[in-house]
Amino acid sequence: MIEVLNEDTVRNWFGNRGYPFDDDSKIKYKVLNIKGNRWIFIHDSKDEYDEVELYYMNTYYCEPYQYWSLKGFSWAKNNLTKLIKKIEE
Repeated sequence: MIEVLNEDTVRNWFGNRGYPFDDDSKIKYKVLNIKGNRWIFIHDSKDEYDEVELYYMNTYYCEPYQYWSLKGFSWAKNNLTKLIKKIEE
């Protein structure tokens, strides 16, 4: 299920873990909640590698599990769910 978080909540989650975004960064993100496990796919407009990163949110740590090139990346729920299932295997 897609979970709706406002941008300030997302920025604070990263900032509270030592990874703040620049104030003028444009971020795009989607949060999925799968059986109580919250995952966030996020892209920062200032990312030098122009990647979408995946983070597990049920932790105090901020460590990417995987990343993909933004070019051609599908933000569709079915695709995001499939990518998370591969990580959980």
